[in-house]
Amino acid sequence: MDRLSLLIENSKRAIRHWWLLLAVGILLLAAGIAIFFYPRQSYLGLAVLFGWLIFLSGVFETALAATSRHFITGRGWMLAGGIIEIILGVILIPNVAISEAALPIILGFWLLMRSFGTIGLGDDMATLGIHGAGWTIFTGILLLLCSLWILLQPLVFGSMAVLVWVSISLLFAGAAACSMALQLRHAHRCMERRE
Repeated sequence: MDRLSLLIENSKRAIRHWWLLLAVGILLLAAGIAIFFYPRQSYLGLAVLFGWLIFLSGVFETALAATSRHFITGRGWMLAGGIIEIILGVILIPNVAISEAALPIILGFWLLMRSFGTIGLGDDMATLGIHGAGWTIFTGILLLLCSLWILLQPLVFGSMAVLVWVSISLLFAGAAACSMALQLRHAHRCMERRE
């Protein structure tokens, strides 16, 4: 098998599981909407939800990265982020007090990490000429700004403002993941047509 054929075959395998990234995006969007509509719920409820959200997001992204043999899906970014999210989720789920006490800082840094991953994936997609990569980079930059804002909120405005910005940031993160998944789905269909 020549080099070009191998590249095409690896790319097909990498983007075949685009739906895992879509599941992550839907999960993040649902969490963002729930927090936005119920901002007065206890901080404890968000702390419990957040531990599970991070864990499930990490499992999905690690599974997607593990099934990818080519960098078209940003495998390195996804694998590193997924493993970190699984570890963080395993720590936070049984230790809700830790999550509750440090929630703004943990949320801010988690979203900061996701923003870097989203920007990196968008850059990989732009390098490969995948349509819509600019939007992925743009949503990553918006997520970066939101994460920095969350890290500053407790110092300036208090915990209720953190909940609002967490909701907005989760909506951006979910939209970015869904957008990337749909772009990968489009790339998958284009490759199937070429066969």
